[in-house]
Amino acid sequence: MKLHILVAIFCNSSIIVGGFMDADLALKFFKSRSLQSNVVLVCALKNEQMEFARKINAEKDTVTSVKHMENLNVLSNLIMNYRRVGIVVDGDCLGTPDFLLRCRKYKVFDTKHFWLIQYNSSSYQNLFTNVNLNVDSEVKVAYPVTKSDMLRKKYAIDEVYNSAFEKGGVLKMSRVGQYTIQSGYEIFEIQNKYFLRRNLTGVHFSSVVVLPEPFDEPLKSYMVNDKNIEVNTLNRFHARLMQYCTEYYNFSVSVGVTKSWGFFKPDGTMDGLVGALEKKTADFGMSPLIAKVERAKFISYGKGTWPLRMAFMFRNPNTKKSYEIFVKPLSTQIWIAIILSSWLLTLAQKLSYAFSYGFHQQDATENVDCSWGVCVIRTLGAFCQQAMSDMPRELSGKITIFVTLTLGLLVYQFYSAILVSFLLNVPVSIITNIQGILDHGFSIGYENVLYSRSLLEVSTDPITKEIYRRVLANNKSGFLSRDVGMNLMKEGHYAFHIELVTAYPFIRKHFDEAMICELKEIFLFPAVFMYANYQKWSPIKDIMDVW
Repeated sequence: MKLHILVAIFCNSSIIVGGFMDADLALKFFKSRSLQSNVVLVCALKNEQMEFARKINAEKDTVTSVKHMENLNVLSNLIMNYRRVGIVVDGDCLGTPDFLLRCRKYKVFDTKHFWLIQYNSSSYQNLFTNVNLNVDSEVKVAYPVTKSDMLRKKYAIDEVYNSAFEKGGVLKMSRVGQYTIQSGYEIFEIQNKYFLRRNLTGVHFSSVVVLPEPFDEPLKSYMVNDKNIEVNTLNRFHARLMQYCTEYYNFSVSVGVTKSWGFFKPDGTMDGLVGALEKKTADFGMSPLIAKVERAKFISYGKGTWPLRMAFMFRNPNTKKSYEIFVKPLSTQIWIAIILSSWLLTLAQKLSYAFSYGFHQQDATENVDCSWGVCVIRTLGAFCQQAMSDMPRELSGKITIFVTLTLGLLVYQFYSAILVSFLLNVPVSIITNIQGILDHGFSIGYENVLYSRSLLEVSTDPITKEIYRRVLANNKSGFLSRDVGMNLMKEGHYAFHIELVTAYPFIRKHFDEAMICELKEIFLFPAVFMYANYQKWSPIKDIMDVW
C-alpha cells in the first residue's frame, strides 16, 4: 500500500513538472529579451531540477539556475540583483499562488524582472488574486489553448498587469504572442507597452502641489489658468503637465497644498512635498523638485520638466551717459594735448599778428583785430573747419596759421570717425562676474524662496559664502519678496538674485526702455533642471515619464 502511494505521488509530480515545463520555451523567452542572468522556479524533485538545468544551460549565452520556489532565499537574491533578470515559474505547482503573494513585499514585479509563467490552461486568473501587479509589470503567461496544442508544443502568450493594484486597479490580460517549435517565441506587435497600457481605468491618486505665494481662487482653476502667471510659475507649469496626464491616462487625482518642497526636520524626516511622498500620503508631486542626494533615499526622480535659471540682476553702472557720448571717443590724455596745443597756437597767433601789425588791439590802416579774444575764436574756427578772415604778414605767422588749420583738420576727421564708431558699439561693462558686484559696493538682495535659499545655504564656494554673509548682515534688504527687491534694483546700485522667468514680467510692466537697456544679469548658479517626483520605487514613474 505504501509503495503504491509513493508511485502515485511520483507520477503526479512528474506530470506537474515535466508535463508543461518546457525548457526550450524558457530558453527562447530569455533570448527574446536578451537576458543573461535567469532563474527557473519549480516544485520538482532535486534530480528533475538538475535535468531541467542541464537542458536549459545547453546554450552558452545564458546562465540559468533552477530552484525550488519554497527556497526562502530566492526572492532576497532577486531583489539584490541589480541586473535585468528573467524568471520562469511553473504555474501548475500548488504553491505558486502563495509564492506570487510572497513577492509583494520584495517589489520584483517591475521593469527589470521579466516573468514567464507556464500554465496548463487558459484559466490562470486565480494565480494573480491579490498579487501586487502594476502598470509597469513585465509578466507573461504561456499556456496551450487546447489539449492538442500541448502535444504539438504550441502555446499562447498573454500579457498580465494591473493598472494600479493598491489603488483598486483592474487586472488586465491580453494575447500578445505565441510559441511554436517552428517559429519559436514571438510577439505579434512590438509597441511601447505604456502606450498600450495608457488606460488606467479611472483609478484615483493623491498628490501635493507647492504654492509658497498666496492665491485667492479655487485651487483647480488657479493651477491651469494664466492669470498672474509670474507668481508660483514653475509649480503651476508642472501641475498643468500632470493635469494633462490625468486626461491622457484616465485617472483622477486629489491635490493638497504645501509651502515647502522638502527639507529636513529635526527628527530626520522631510517636510513638505518630499515628506508627503515619504509617508505615502501622496503618489506623485504636482510641483517639480531640484535633484538632491538627501532626497533620493525618500523619493524617486522622473524626467526634468522645468529649467531653473536664477541670476543677479542690476542696472549696469557703465552705461553711456549723454555727456559721455561726446567726451569718451577720445581719451583724457588726448583732450589735454588738444587743449594745450590750442593755447600754444593761440599764443603763436597773438605774437605773429602783434609783430606784423603792432601790439595794439587794432591796426587802423589794415583794419586787423589782434586781440586775445579774436585769436581764440580763430583757433576754435580752425578746429571747426572754418576759414581765416585775414593772414599775418610774416612767414612765421603764416606757418602758425597753416599748423593751426592742419591740426584742426586732423582733430576734426579723427574725432568724427571715432564718434561714429563709439555710437555704434555697445558699451562694455567692467562687471562680468559676481566678484565685480562685490568689488563695486553693490547692496545685495535675495529672493525669499526656499529652493533658492537652500542652494545658497549649502554652497561651499567662497564667493557664494560671502554673498550669503552679506545677505544675512543686511536685515532690511536681504531676503525679500520679488516686488520689493525689483523696486530696489530699479533705484540703482542694488543687485537682486531672482528667477528670471518671474523677473521679466515685472520688468516689462514697471521699467522704461532706458532702464531695460541698462540691465545686466550674472549667474550665481548654473541653470539646473527641476524634476518630476514620485514615491520610492513608484510603478507609475515610467508611464508618466514617457508620455
